[in-house]
Amino acid sequence: MMNLLSFAKGALAMFWLVALLNLFYPFATPLGGWVNWAALLVLLAHVGELLLFRTRLQGLPGQWWQRLQVLLFGMLHLQHLR
Repeated sequence: MMNLLSFAKGALAMFWLVALLNLFYPFATPLGGWVNWAALLVLLAHVGELLLFRTRLQGLPGQWWQRLQVLLFGMLHLQHLR
């Protein structure tokens, strides 16, 4: 299970890297637009998860680091906190 979780986090990190690259060097139409919309939807979902699980994150060491990881990885990071 941990290997699958690590793989999924790596894939999501690559997605964020592609989305960031698309901001500085926009991809051709329509791919660039699709990447931007997908990144926005994923970011909104992760903000929702951050708000929904904020009590679980309180009191953890490195609280801001934990919140940043939830913004980047969402439920994949929250699974790690069990």
